[in-house]
Amino acid sequence: MDDNNKKLKSDIDEAKMMNLMVDGVRKEGFDISAEEITEKKKAEGQEQEKPLKKVHTRPKSYSRTDYEEIFFKDVKSTARHGKSVYIDPDHHKKLSRIVQVIGDNNTTIYAYLYNLLDHHFGEFEESITTSFNEKNKPIF
Repeated sequence: MDDNNKKLKSDIDEAKMMNLMVDGVRKEGFDISAEEITEKKKAEGQEQEKPLKKVHTRPKSYSRTDYEEIFFKDVKSTARHGKSVYIDPDHHKKLSRIVQVIGDNNTTIYAYLYNLLDHHFGEFEESITTSFNEKNKPIF
């Protein structure tokens, strides 16, 4: 088995694997290197795409009391006035435990999710709007 492991490790081209993870499989297959693609684009007169701006996804630092004040506050509406949404059973289990333990059974899953989404939309409103406007093309 040692010979197989050594052979597998030596046959892997890390640069090609990284390009595959970034760009996916191309119609030309796996054997085209990033340099060849760049040269091909230049030869065809295409500009090389600018790298996308990396979005800062690390959450802001909140204290435990901040978290509880933001996500475990009462909401004006009730679940019966909303819409049904199916969620993964594992997520439901986690949400139930969070609401039971942190919310002291004084908050519903509906209220917790409402607060999570409200906060998310507030934090990422600009990014969501920008992405939506870029991808929403008029019919005519």
